[in-house]
Amino acid sequence: MTGDERNDVFTAGELRSFGFTEELVDRIMRFLDTSAADLSSSKPESVVQTAFGGAPASVTCSGHAGKARQHVVDAINDMVTGLHRYHSSLDGMRRRALSVDDTSEADINRLIVRAEDCAATPTVGSPSQCVAPTGGDS
Repeated sequence: MTGDERNDVFTAGELRSFGFTEELVDRIMRFLDTSAADLSSSKPESVVQTAFGGAPASVTCSGHAGKARQHVVDAINDMVTGLHRYHSSLDGMRRRALSVDDTSEADINRLIVRAEDCAATPTVGSPSQCVAPTGGDS
């Protein structure tokens, strides 16, 4: 992850401060999965050609109803795809936030070890090699 990408990502702590707890994110993701499954299984019935009678205008009406049904099916499929994408985005946001926290924790632990090493009493055989940390040391 580059520095620019890291600036665009919230930490898990920041997400919690916005109200995005792990439990809430899990509940939202389950809701999105359930909603996508429910939508996917709720396709309108097909219109039989003689649904409006046998007259030529009735058959034309039936044809139009079939086309309208297909538009509804396409819209439902688009909504299901959108719910899956929202699920993926939310999961990606959570993963990136946890990754930032893990990276930050590793950086902090490395600096703590470095500070502890500097705080140790140097000996003649092992003189202190401490250098003050700079902004690029993280």
